Amino acid sequence: MSFQDLDLKSSITSKNRRPFLLGFKPKLKIKLLFKLVVASAVITLFGFSASNWEPITLAETANSTSKLQQLHYKLTLPDFNPVNEISKAKKDIVTEEVLSLKVASLKPIGNVVKTKTSLKTDDWKIITIKSGDTLASIFSDNGLSATTTHNVATLNDNTKALKYIKPGQKIHLLLDDEQSLQQMKYIYDITKTLEISLNQNLSFSSKILNYKLDALPVFRQGVIKSSLFEAAAAGDIPDSVIMDLANIFGWDIDFSLDIRQGDQFSVVYNELYKEGVKIKSGQILAAEFINKRKLYKAVYYINPKGDGDYYNEDGKSMRKAFLRSPVKFARISSKFSLKRWHPVLSKWRSHKGVDYAASRGTPIRASGDGKIVLASRKGGYGKAIFIQHGGRYKTVYGHLNGYAKGIRVGKKVKQGQVIGYVGSTGLATGPHLHYEFRVDGVHRNPLTVKLPEAKPVHPSYLDHFKENTQVYLTMLQVMGNGNALATNLK
Repeated sequence: MSFQDLDLKSSITSKNRRPFLLGFKPKLKIKLLFKLVVASAVITLFGFSASNWEPITLAETANSTSKLQQLHYKLTLPDFNPVNEISKAKKDIVTEEVLSLKVASLKPIGNVVKTKTSLKTDDWKIITIKSGDTLASIFSDNGLSATTTHNVATLNDNTKALKYIKPGQKIHLLLDDEQSLQQMKYIYDITKTLEISLNQNLSFSSKILNYKLDALPVFRQGVIKSSLFEAAAAGDIPDSVIMDLANIFGWDIDFSLDIRQGDQFSVVYNELYKEGVKIKSGQILAAEFINKRKLYKAVYYINPKGDGDYYNEDGKSMRKAFLRSPVKFARISSKFSLKRWHPVLSKWRSHKGVDYAASRGTPIRASGDGKIVLASRKGGYGKAIFIQHGGRYKTVYGHLNGYAKGIRVGKKVKQGQVIGYVGSTGLATGPHLHYEFRVDGVHRNPLTVKLPEAKPVHPSYLDHFKENTQVYLTMLQVMGNGNALATNLK
């Protein structure tokens, strides 16, 4: 029953209420009057009044309805200074409804920003990515919500790398006491780390940390007895360096056809270290190759504009406008010929290209920059690609097993770009690439045609070129025992 109900009841029954002490026995009346006199004297003695009654606390009032009922006509509202909204009710009569509103107003409203708990550097969790792991599964296993996963994965371009996490890579997580993400590191490259942090406003931010590796030039050399890769292994040269070496000299030497026993090579390249530990092999700085008693030499040069490429000692580009071979380390199964017995048609006819025998699915590279003018089946070529290079040159690639992603008519391609894969479609007895080179519409032998060269070092940079490349060319000569390779040419 509320205080208002008590008021209404008292007013209704007041008309029928009997005078005070009426009906009591005489002796009882005397005792009650005596007690009232004594109580009045005590109140007068201590100066007690409703105006200086000490207010009870909010908690005491809230926990006792009976006390509120007893104080209904005497207790004034305490001053709730912490809450401005209720200060105006200072003189209101306390009721159960008013009190509940005051208590509610003292509770925090909405989300409260939590202060960060103290974090230690040894609180990091280091997770090694396993096969089948995703960012979502890793976050879930560590108690992080799907919302956190979404906010991190879609944060910006930096975090797109998280879609391509690989087994063996590491993710570092820093969580607070409530298992909320405070910081994250994803090491996705030897020199690159993605770092994500929680800001004061509870949003995430990201940055890429780049680490520079220390480069140490080293010299290696080898002599071919059976194969290029065996010679490299004997000379303690990594496969990646030998692949780069073949690419550098690939415009002048066909490594699938021209390599001979006794050919020699030497190379100066960087080994890259991180905190004193070798991480990987780096850029080839200078190299030379003797093939069929002919010496080829190349050196890496970066011009003042920051553009780098390989040149010979005179500053001419090692690159040509076209690759000599569109398939790496393949075996030539049929050469260019004006009269060849066709294995499928069983008759004599010209073979206006070169066939490279290779395993099905071997990548095929565009031999030069150009635009695709055909990417479909074409008669005996089977699945084929025709590329136009400027106005004079065209290359043809036949018997493909399939096309590389994005290859279509009108697509521009770069030299060395993978455009398709070796197959046996069309008139073919087995998997191989049929490659043609046409000049002004006329078929030319791809193995012997003179290829146009790329641009040399600009004349204004020649002094700069000699100054910045001489040290590496000298390393080749001195560490190669007085140019021992060159002396073998005599």
